[in-house]
Amino acid sequence: MWALAFLSQMVAADATPILIESEKDLPRSGQVAPSPSLDQPALVIRGKDLVLDFKGFTLRGSPATAEPDQRQGLGVRVEGENITIKNLRVHGYKVGLRAENVPGLRIIDSDFSYNWKQRLKSDLEREDLSDWMSFHQNEKDEWLRFGAGIYLRGCDKFEVKGTRITGGQCGLMLTRCDNGLIWNNNFSFLSAVGLGLYRSRENRVLYNQIDWCVRGYSHGVYNRGQDSTGILIYEQSHRNVFAYNSVTHGGDGFFLWAGQSTMDSGKGGCNDNLLYMNDWSHAPTNGIEATFSRNSFVRNLVMECWHGIWGGFSYDSLVKGNLFAWNGQAIAWEHGQNNQIVGNRFIGDHEGVVLWQNDRVDPNWGYGRFRDTRNRDNAITDNLFRGTSTQALSVKKSENTLVRGNTFDRVRSLGEPADEKATKIEGVLPPRVDKNGVEIGGLSRADYLRAFEDLTREFLKMEPTPEVRKLAPARMRGGQSAFLPPGTLRGRRYILVDEWGPYDFRSPRAWPRALEAEPDGSLRVRLETLGPKGRWRFVAGTEGVELSAQTGVIGDELEVSVPRGKANDFWIELEYVGTESTDYRGVVTPAGQAVRFRFSRERFPIDWEVRYYPWSEANDPRQIGAEVFDQEPIFTEKLTELNKNWWGAAFAGGPSERFATLSTGRLDFPAGKYRLEVTTDDGVRVTVGDQVVIEEWKYQGPTTYSAELELKGGEPIRVEHFEIDGFACLKVSLRPIR
Repeated sequence: MWALAFLSQMVAADATPILIESEKDLPRSGQVAPSPSLDQPALVIRGKDLVLDFKGFTLRGSPATAEPDQRQGLGVRVEGENITIKNLRVHGYKVGLRAENVPGLRIIDSDFSYNWKQRLKSDLEREDLSDWMSFHQNEKDEWLRFGAGIYLRGCDKFEVKGTRITGGQCGLMLTRCDNGLIWNNNFSFLSAVGLGLYRSRENRVLYNQIDWCVRGYSHGVYNRGQDSTGILIYEQSHRNVFAYNSVTHGGDGFFLWAGQSTMDSGKGGCNDNLLYMNDWSHAPTNGIEATFSRNSFVRNLVMECWHGIWGGFSYDSLVKGNLFAWNGQAIAWEHGQNNQIVGNRFIGDHEGVVLWQNDRVDPNWGYGRFRDTRNRDNAITDNLFRGTSTQALSVKKSENTLVRGNTFDRVRSLGEPADEKATKIEGVLPPRVDKNGVEIGGLSRADYLRAFEDLTREFLKMEPTPEVRKLAPARMRGGQSAFLPPGTLRGRRYILVDEWGPYDFRSPRAWPRALEAEPDGSLRVRLETLGPKGRWRFVAGTEGVELSAQTGVIGDELEVSVPRGKANDFWIELEYVGTESTDYRGVVTPAGQAVRFRFSRERFPIDWEVRYYPWSEANDPRQIGAEVFDQEPIFTEKLTELNKNWWGAAFAGGPSERFATLSTGRLDFPAGKYRLEVTTDDGVRVTVGDQVVIEEWKYQGPTTYSAELELKGGEPIRVEHFEIDGFACLKVSLRPIR
């Protein structure tokens, strides 16, 4: 296998990139330091009518052991037309491959995994709002700031086939690319977007695995998604076909938004796209979100989402022949017009179909000024509702809604609860879900997984009606079976997100499933061991911590007993031996070689006093520094955790911009080495004792800074912070350095 070595003596970052203009130029060895600039690639492919087989050549930017958020630069730039790239591997960059105005580009059987992704600030116990994504603008390639395995602009009639992008933030991102073919790929386990389209039309997306593209989720704590999604479609992307794909466990499965031009003018949308026979299940927010547009959703499977379909303000859309099961709301549609919901099956949802409109639409909103936004002329016909736990139908403030020919089994049609004795539906043992689609039935792991497998099998056997069959896209010879196979750990229980995004089951982990505090101050923790096939054994841990077993196999549940006084600061370390494993950076450990992994709980509460101050040009903290804190505070609060996210007012009745905070406390912890981390928007200055340890006194988006401290115990801490406008945040955490 050819490899691009990453050696100790690197070529300078401003070195001339490797240039490939024919097959004879293919590299066999070399070294390239990534440039911070996305305009300076490590390798350039240039030409016309080229077929380049790289035969497994690996282009690497940062070392494999580098943290994902330290990767930078552009791996490959493609220039020309009708260029075919086969069997190329690119790792360790901000963007793996970028091409602009390269018609006829083909990328076949390649791998752009383990490129850049940000470190997330949300944790298992609390969401950090600074992790939210925003894809609303991309006229100037703003999406590049989020990284990508592949980024294409203006590459009509392209093809991406058999290519893998995993372990990064965004997969394949398209801007103004038309008439392309995307098939048999795997864009899974990404922390933002699997596939993104912006102003891209008439593309075919078939037989792809786009699973676990998610952030902003902690099972049973919060389900936000933070605008992560398996497939993203924005701004006038029309007539695309999405068929035979698995797009499960995404923040949204499918996220379609008409675009800012539609919001301003009321015209256009992302229209006439067809979603046919895809699996959009297990989305923390929406299996399908499609707003302000006209589209068709036919013969899809949507299980265990908050909303199966969210269709705000969409019109003339067809929802036909789909199977919805165990969603919070199977279909939620506000201000919809002329939509047809026909011939679907709804099984065990908390609510079935919910149509409504709000009392008032903002008269200053462009879309509302130029469009009729009434909820009117919708039809709900010939559907089956079975076992809905609250209401099958809710139609409010709607004009001319047609409800006809529906069947209600073990549920009354409007607003009445289902028969609580109905525990099985056609042989399927269903999870019971709450209004957010979170399972509340307490099923065993085996029954939980079997419920999804049974219903997926039933869905695949469903015979489509002739009307549905007419809408089916032509199948392609060689198309893979993309749906999750039996035996897969699936469902929202298995959306496991840490600081680097979704866990991919390729490395050993001990995941907390329950923490129970005892009256005497001790703690009981239930852990599930996860990862490749193999065995684990206990190696070491905090003194006094006891385990229910010392050895076992991956898949075991393990109970940990933590004595009083250790509940907020303990750890255990385990060792795995089994098949090959791959960590979050992409580092591979061969089969049979031991891998250490640990679970820890480190909570160091600080008694904070937080004082708030206004400022103006007269006492701008950017000009006069700490003098803003010499005035009387306008508000004071006491906290044991400094983790603030401000959208709007800093406190009830307080300012939403141009305010400053001064937080003071004392570090009453055992002597030792600690890492202090601060996330801020905007400026921050941290003083411990009489030493300034972090000073980033400037306008900035949410940014994390850290400092290593040698504490003797009892040092005072002072955190000065100011906010200019927009979103604001301030988060301070402390953890020991083991």
